[in-house]
Amino acid sequence: MADNSYGSGTNGGAYGFGMHDLVVDLFNALSTVKELSEVSYQADDEKQLIRRALASLIQNQDMERCSFFAVDGDGWLTNVVGLSFVELNLPEVPAGDTTRFKVGDGVIGLAASTGQLQYCQNCLEDERFSSESDSAAMPGSLISVPVFTCDEQLIGVLNVSHPLPYFFTDWHMRLLEIYKNMLGQLITTRRLLRQMDQQIALRTSQLESLVAETKQLKDHFASMSMLDQLTGLHNRRYFYDQVEIAISHHKRYRNSFCLLVMDIDFFKRINDLYGHLFGDEVLVGVSEALKKLVRASDILVRFGGEEFVLVFTNTCCEGGYALAERIRQEIKTLRWHVGLETVNVTLSVGLHCVDSGYHDTHEAIDIDDIIHCADLALYQAKTSGRDRIVVYSNGLTKDG
Repeated sequence: MADNSYGSGTNGGAYGFGMHDLVVDLFNALSTVKELSEVSYQADDEKQLIRRALASLIQNQDMERCSFFAVDGDGWLTNVVGLSFVELNLPEVPAGDTTRFKVGDGVIGLAASTGQLQYCQNCLEDERFSSESDSAAMPGSLISVPVFTCDEQLIGVLNVSHPLPYFFTDWHMRLLEIYKNMLGQLITTRRLLRQMDQQIALRTSQLESLVAETKQLKDHFASMSMLDQLTGLHNRRYFYDQVEIAISHHKRYRNSFCLLVMDIDFFKRINDLYGHLFGDEVLVGVSEALKKLVRASDILVRFGGEEFVLVFTNTCCEGGYALAERIRQEIKTLRWHVGLETVNVTLSVGLHCVDSGYHDTHEAIDIDDIIHCADLALYQAKTSGRDRIVVYSNGLTKDG
């Protein structure tokens, strides 16, 4: 029957023969613990961390081979790292050993199931070892130590072996009890940090996605709030945002610009005769025609009802008038059919020009004042017979 106690082994007595041996063993033990404490829990993967930990044991404790068997969710212990003395200075190669044990089977499985260190002093004579390996590959002596997380969850089993039977002593076993606790804490810390990194990455990804969706929604609603839903033209809110840019350019570069207020003539009569749905068709048709006639740099909006406002940027009064006339003529060519009737419309246009010297003669440029002046010109166009363009001039009032 195998002896499972922490016996001193055949060479255990050597530790009692002199203070020199005790000092050497103590120094080696401290070196082992120190090297393990210096293993970084930020290793690229868990296998590298365990390999470095096993290397510190072999280098300082005259152990022939160390290995680590990790436990999985199905209760199997699989060899994930194996390292011998001769492999310490060799390049790391993928482990070819895929040895597995069921928790509870053999020395390794018993260490996992009981949670206690298992010492096999002479593996050839230990019945616990009979099912684990053939005699040719069997070590002389073996210690299996279960390794746990900080919350007592089994990580795996640490094995240390030597070709000679009865090699290990109480000193080795006490050291391994300390060592396995440190290794368990090291692995636990790494896993917790990796989980935290994953959670941070996941939450960051979720936050970035939420920010992107929020921005998309914000941009969508901002765009919707500046669009006229019927015609697809921009609305009054957009106009006041954009016209400030035109005014800034005028102040800085002395650029001229022209503002047109356009109104569909007799639009109320169209609604009364043919209904509001047909009136909407007319508004959409006029809007589409206006879109085709303006430049990308111009500002075109549906200001309300049947009224449209257009700012020709970087355009003098003569150019603005010519463009306004082109628009007026184009709208006259539009046709709609209601039953057997053909319907067409005309535009009345009020034009106000802001030339390069405007800022010199005015204390400030007030866009509402400019619109008011264009409105006065529009009113003059309406009272003068409609379907025409009137340019605002000083002194123009609703009374003429």
